[in-house]
Amino acid sequence: MAHPKDRSGLTRGQLLRGAAAAAVGVGAAGGLAACENTTTPIAVGCETDGAGGSGSPLVVPKPVGPGGLPLPRNDNSVTWAIVDGNPKIADGLPPEGGTLRLFNYADYLYPALMRRFEKRYDCKVELATYNSADEAIAKLSSGVVDYDVLIGLSGSNIVNLMARQLLQPLNHTYLPNLGANIWPELADPFYDRGSRYTVPYVVWQDGIGWRNDKVSQDIPGMDVPWDIFWESSAYKGKVGLLDDKRDGLSMPMQRDAIRDETIANLNTEDPELVAKAGRDLEQLTDICNIKVTITDYQTLPEGKTVLHHSWSGDLLAGAFYYMPPGVSPDVLSYWGPDAGGVVQNDFLGVTKAAESPVLGHLFLDFMLDEAIAYENFTQFNGYVPPQKGIDAEALVGEGLIPESLAGAVTRPDQFLANQELLQLTVEGERFWDQAWSQFRAG
Repeated sequence: MAHPKDRSGLTRGQLLRGAAAAAVGVGAAGGLAACENTTTPIAVGCETDGAGGSGSPLVVPKPVGPGGLPLPRNDNSVTWAIVDGNPKIADGLPPEGGTLRLFNYADYLYPALMRRFEKRYDCKVELATYNSADEAIAKLSSGVVDYDVLIGLSGSNIVNLMARQLLQPLNHTYLPNLGANIWPELADPFYDRGSRYTVPYVVWQDGIGWRNDKVSQDIPGMDVPWDIFWESSAYKGKVGLLDDKRDGLSMPMQRDAIRDETIANLNTEDPELVAKAGRDLEQLTDICNIKVTITDYQTLPEGKTVLHHSWSGDLLAGAFYYMPPGVSPDVLSYWGPDAGGVVQNDFLGVTKAAESPVLGHLFLDFMLDEAIAYENFTQFNGYVPPQKGIDAEALVGEGLIPESLAGAVTRPDQFLANQELLQLTVEGERFWDQAWSQFRAG
């Protein structure tokens, strides 16, 4: 899936001004990394006994990605192996000094924090940016420019990073804030059990954003809140859908599942289910002339759209940074499902090619500090860090956000009851591409 920061080259600052090879999965004993400490004992490539071998009719095949590595899923977690050619750094090493090189989306890290880190560790911090996950992985893989810290990729990118051996394993003795401050649900995520190679950065959810002074329906009170898009003819021309095939097509899948009192598999590779989602979206062209866009953080505050399929972080960013003069943030509302929906998170990691790996570890721990994470969120980023001490009630109580946006603050329990949109097989990707292209073609 595309990332919320993939905005066709438009940065937040511009908008404000202008309106591993397969060996990485092989441990010392030669088994796939996914075989160690997985929540599902039978994973792709793991050796099992006769009752659960890969040829058993009782086994549901698990998807496989680049280099034959398993594609992590909520029910197929992965512990990545630490191999001899890519060891952890030793305990107790001093910071290297010199320059720490960060690789991140543009406008996704508060510049004041980089200056603060420089003073704390007597070093220089340089930031290079990328516009998409594909670009980031391609540049890291080329080896032309080496960075120390990677910021902003997600569980949907982990297999590509591991297959190309682009990250180094983390030494947790340098990361005390991970266990102290981060939600347990993300301190040990299914896509990287034990946080061996990554630590979490920010979280968000797919949901519905709207102008409560323009939309009359009680969206949270609806039996199926997603139905609002199929009942939006009164707002024709002012309704938006996220411009991303995975987020977009998963929305009608969630709608069907709520109606059927089931949980949709939002990483499905069933061509019929994916095609139906595309046909459902096609109906919205006639109903409301739906706009396919990711600028809701700006258009909802300005009233150019009044109802939008939204990333939760964009509603918060809209309230923080994009409200027109004289318009109160409490005209914005957000709803997201407690279960069966989409949640996502970004992570940070130290690259295998890092020339300053100790400084890199210290920077990760710096960003896991509650005060630093809170400042990055409220002063610049707009996306919630998964910190134990940051919650919606406190943010509303401090007057930082209105009560109508409390639901946009993603909660830790939602990471147990919802799903991440993850990497698919090549064939599965093709089904989603076809359905999305047909919808976009009208």
